[in-house]
Amino acid sequence: MRTRLWLALFAAAPLLATGCARHHSQIAVVNVASLEQSWPKFQNYANQLQANFVAIRDSKLKPDEKRRQFAQLSQQSLRWQNEVSNDVRGAVQNIASQRNYQIVVTRQGVAFGGEDITDDVKAALKIPLTSPSPGSTK
Repeated sequence: MRTRLWLALFAAAPLLATGCARHHSQIAVVNVASLEQSWPKFQNYANQLQANFVAIRDSKLKPDEKRRQFAQLSQQSLRWQNEVSNDVRGAVQNIASQRNYQIVVTRQGVAFGGEDITDDVKAALKIPLTSPSPGSTK
């Protein structure tokens, strides 16, 4: 799910080989793994999908009914995937436009270079910069 989600959005990674401008990089990078790990909305959707998958898998429903429910779950997954992709895409496009970036790629596809705008994307999506550890209470 994660790979397909971001692959289309940031397919321009090979363009980084051409180098960066001296005074202001025209290339920005976003650490998608960091977004996924600290974004409550993404985590909530992933947890709901996993819980629903397990519930369907372990149910005593007839095979035809299980197939139907798995198909519905797949459609729900696609809707949520599109929703979070659109949220990230919109935030990235706004930041890129404001700062005159020509290309934004994922950090996962870049060995070096580019200006990291992950924290700016987190701020635009209202993601806490630090995520509480599981099981901690506030």
